[in-house]
Amino acid sequence: MKTKGIKKNNVNVITLGCSKNLVDSENIITQLKANDIEVHHESSKKTDTVIVNTCGFIDLAKQESIDTILQYAKLKKKGKLDKLYVTGCLSQRYKDALEVEIPEVDAFFGTMELPGLLAKLNADYKHELIGERIPTTPMHYAYIKIAEGCNRTCSFCAIPLMRGGHVSRTIEDIVKEAKHLVGLGVKEVMLIAQELTYYGLDLYKKRALA
Repeated sequence: MKTKGIKKNNVNVITLGCSKNLVDSENIITQLKANDIEVHHESSKKTDTVIVNTCGFIDLAKQESIDTILQYAKLKKKGKLDKLYVTGCLSQRYKDALEVEIPEVDAFFGTMELPGLLAKLNADYKHELIGERIPTTPMHYAYIKIAEGCNRTCSFCAIPLMRGGHVSRTIEDIVKEAKHLVGLGVKEVMLIAQELTYYGLDLYKKRALA
């Protein structure tokens, strides 16, 4: 007798904010596809599940993120969406308030909680996929995030609250990811980080971007 397997979701990932957020969405998509889950990026197709990857940097970006969440929350209330998950910077900074204000969302996740988000979708976090993203950009270019976070505490900026302190990736990991992207046909690689020129000070005790 055949046993019924776990249903795999059909997922749409919505990206708001900067190129760093786009890389995070690409990592989500890559992990989901490795778990044999059908996943789309900012698709108009009807899907069972939506993941909104939010921005929380400035007021306009916050409002766009909230409006987008509410848009999909309405669809869920109408029965046109099964699950709604929210991740990213806005969720990292305002999770407690958002849970109260938008109860239609099934779960909120911070910027470093990808394994938990995947678990909600019955997907395993595959460590071997680190550096092997599937780009959503046109194939002639792609982004590589070489560091995460920022150590500065500027009064006008909330990046440390949302992304934590500065953590550089190793040069070896970055080169591996670049080679993977070139193998996919990428011609131009753009290096990105919250504070790009700070790269390497934590790992190599010197500015190592050059």
